[in-house]
Amino acid sequence: MIASGVLIALVLSVALALLAYQLTRTELVDDRENRATAQAYLNARVLRSALRTPEPDIAAILSSLEGNAGSAAITQVDGQWYAGSVGRGPDSLPPSLAEAVANGETGRQIAMVDELPHVVVGVPIAEFEAQYFELVPLDDIDDALGDLARGLTVGALLATGAGALAGWYASGRVLRPLGRMADAATEIAGGDLHTRVDALGDPDLEPLQQSFNRMADSVQERIEREHRFTSDVSHEVRSPLAAMLSAIHIARRRDDPQAVDDALAQLEERTEAFHDLVVDLLEISRVDAGVAQLDLEPVDPRRLVDAVLGDMNLDDLRVDVDASAPRSIMVDKRRLGRMVINLLENAQRYGGGPTRVEIAGDRDVVRIAVEDEGEGVPEHERRHIFGRFARGETARAGPAKGTGLGLALVAEHARLHSGRVWVEDAPGGGARFVIELPVGGGARP
Repeated sequence: MIASGVLIALVLSVALALLAYQLTRTELVDDRENRATAQAYLNARVLRSALRTPEPDIAAILSSLEGNAGSAAITQVDGQWYAGSVGRGPDSLPPSLAEAVANGETGRQIAMVDELPHVVVGVPIAEFEAQYFELVPLDDIDDALGDLARGLTVGALLATGAGALAGWYASGRVLRPLGRMADAATEIAGGDLHTRVDALGDPDLEPLQQSFNRMADSVQERIEREHRFTSDVSHEVRSPLAAMLSAIHIARRRDDPQAVDDALAQLEERTEAFHDLVVDLLEISRVDAGVAQLDLEPVDPRRLVDAVLGDMNLDDLRVDVDASAPRSIMVDKRRLGRMVINLLENAQRYGGGPTRVEIAGDRDVVRIAVEDEGEGVPEHERRHIFGRFARGETARAGPAKGTGLGLALVAEHARLHSGRVWVEDAPGGGARFVIELPVGGGARP
């Protein structure tokens, strides 16, 4: 009977230990793979955006990318390999994954790199015929699972030596914390990112508990970063809605026709601002989804600029047309008009007003420049102000007048035309924003 009890205790303890180990291992490894994949996709988008800028410092960009602890980024651009960490290169990549990514497929694989397990994620960047790889180490999970395995083995031996009753007691004592860990992993996978594990004073479980909690902290931090963009959008949407509701309430409470007219004027202004924000967000969404299409047609750049100035009541603004400027270009008329409008509105809001528009170029490209009389854009901000919801020092110092997407849309529209946009110092002071587009219509797919 005692032998049977010991055998039963052994079988049960081993079975439960293996089940707990497998559940914990599955949760930890799957979660790390999913986080590594999500982070690699995010970093690949960051790299793609950086590659759109003139003369990007790829090595510096890789070094600045967010990643899991100990992760390494590797990319191939124009046939040249770059690494964000010393000692990493194309030899660190699994050949099968590298071949798949080179063929335009996204994938991930667990492989041994420098005798340590890693999750390797590969993402093709078709726009630049580039490839991005991220290597995320799994050694911390291996260490945690090793501690767990040793703890389970000790528990099983104690259960076997003490007999059925003692074995049941010891198994329960060991497996209860592991059950809590499995439950915690399940809760985290379900979205409760604040779940943590307490070792309850058990020194054997402290290494695993600490590793598990560090992993949970890392998951929460990564997800919160991904939510920041959503939060920015929510903030920008709430502001005009609150102003619209306020204007409506004022109009309802006032009997004075002038007060009602003022409230309605404010409501109209905020509604137009909200409409502009929604339109900009939809445009950004179409670009991100890869469904933005160009409707190319012959356009006279001078006539287009004159029409935009007329619509904005800026007919008196000086327009200089260089003798070498092309008379006709193949562009999406609506998008080019939107680009010019955004630059003029940017000059009005943050640059003290536009002072001159210049149309120049040659047989291959057209350049449309908008100059203002502001303080200019500092050198360290020039690469960042074309980002989404990015605001320079001048914009942050004053009231928030725009959506924060105007210059980002200019950059996206220019990219769709296979062109570019940049900012430099105007000859007479202030900032000079320049759009450069191919004359023949170089639309990107």
